[in-house]
Amino acid sequence: MISIEGLSRIADQYDGMLIDQFGVLHDGARLYPGSLGVLAELHRLGIPVAVMTNSGRRAAANVARLTQMGIPRDHFVDAVSSGEVAHDLLRGTAAKRAFIIGRTGDEYGFDYFELVERPQDADIILILGTDVPRISLADYGRLLNGITVPAICCNPDKLMITSSGLQPAPGAIAALYEAQGGKVRWIGKPYRDIYDSALKVIGRPKRVLCIGDSAEHDVGGGRGAGLTTLLVRTGVSEGLTQFEPEPDYLLERFTWR
Repeated sequence: MISIEGLSRIADQYDGMLIDQFGVLHDGARLYPGSLGVLAELHRLGIPVAVMTNSGRRAAANVARLTQMGIPRDHFVDAVSSGEVAHDLLRGTAAKRAFIIGRTGDEYGFDYFELVERPQDADIILILGTDVPRISLADYGRLLNGITVPAICCNPDKLMITSSGLQPAPGAIAALYEAQGGKVRWIGKPYRDIYDSALKVIGRPKRVLCIGDSAEHDVGGGRGAGLTTLLVRTGVSEGLTQFEPEPDYLLERFTWR
């Protein structure tokens, strides 16, 4: 693991970059200082960027979020969300009725399913988001208790950044569902499907750097896809000094210099 002071130290060694959204570019509400400058420099150098996110929402919703935060649309090729990957993989599935676990008010775009109000009436459960802390993890456990229909988790993260600190993320609900006897297919970092989609978006260059704030998801997933990894000590890694697995590079903040 090599500590560097800014991405400019190694950027010219890569022909493409996969960059995490939450915890690297922004905190969920605003851009981190320096992140816009990094994207501007990568754009100037002609290095294509895919913004990767374990978000159950479709890609277009994540693109809109990034541009509304102030990132110019030409500074990244596209957003690659686990929700978009799952949407493509599930198109044409035999399942007809879906129960969605997500955040109240969010639109997820799985419109080829008939959405039902109770998990016991579903052919498939889509774990796309959470209403934590309004609904506790224990409440979700009770909701899904005794149900064994297949589930898709489109956000493997166990923790998420909120205004009230770290809270259980959709991956925690999916893990609880597995522990109660349910079967889950995991889509998103660190699983391979999302990396294949992201690499396709940037044209499958030979030298790719994978950047994130989670050793488990970003470093583990990038390494599993055969990519060089860089961990930023913001987001879920704020204040940590040990990482498993270890990244190839470590950066205190997502800055250029």
